[in-house]
Amino acid sequence: NGIRIVSVDEEKSVLEAAVTDASRNVWGGVHGGFLYAMADTAAGAFARINYSQHNVTLNGSINYLRSTVQSKALTAVGRPVRVGGHIGFFEVNITDDTGALVACAQMNMYFLD
Repeated sequence: NGIRIVSVDEEKSVLEAAVTDASRNVWGGVHGGFLYAMADTAAGAFARINYSQHNVTLNGSINYLRSTVQSKALTAVGRPVRVGGHIGFFEVNITDDTGALVACAQMNMYFLD
């Protein structure tokens, strides 16, 4: 899908993706499912690298904040909010190539044994 992990450290995960025809919806904006996939991957990558555990998405919610018709690239930054036991809660902000915030997501990850 063209989503690329740029970096993951103790504070955040950073992902990038070029906007292509394959990532657009019928109205020319980035498909909401593509933005959700970026958020899900950002949270999951952070959890996997920082907690050394396999994880799956328990729940996710995303708010679409601005049009992406003119967007050429996207950056997702995921950060932990609270992690404990088997569940982690993460926030992910997605911006476009102009720096505009286009989506904000909250992801719950379940850590597998």
